[in-house]
Amino acid sequence: MAYQDLFEPIEVITHFHDGTISPLRFRWNGRTYRIRQLSASWQERLGNHRHIHFSVRTDNSDCCELLFDTGDFSWQIARVYMNGA
Repeated sequence: MAYQDLFEPIEVITHFHDGTISPLRFRWNGRTYRIRQLSASWQERLGNHRHIHFSVRTDNSDCCELLFDTGDFSWQIARVYMNGA
């Protein structure tokens, strides 16, 4: 599956509970996307903080990788996966 790297800032509504992070919705380029499925998550350590990655599917079947930076509490849309490309 082909993908496009973006690494653009986004706004995310997230549920934090017992040390877990569950993104629910995100806003990118003026549009809100509801997350239908969290497919996977993984972490990478960068010095004193971590990047937490989330592979998600939105309610309109887009597949994206979201990234949460624990150093500055920012979110980015890291990649968008393109069907049929």
